[in-house]
Amino acid sequence: MGSLPHDIEQCLCDCACDGRTADHARCCCEEGRVREAKRMLLGERARLLDELHASQRGIDAIDHLLDRIANEMKPRRREQP
Repeated sequence: MGSLPHDIEQCLCDCACDGRTADHARCCCEEGRVREAKRMLLGERARLLDELHASQRGIDAIDHLLDRIANEMKPRRREQP
């Protein structure tokens, strides 16, 4: 672990946050602007949750189709010569 400003910037970069936002959050922390730094972190957290929920909806849709395939389609039998 490094300094808190560095760790904030690194975390946001690791979370695929754009570099400008990560740098701005680091500066807020360095300058003691706690509310702004927290607001930025909460905003990125919300963005990540939105992505997670969208991915979960996609997984659920695929699972539903897999169930339908299993229930509605019979495997084809190979004809033997």
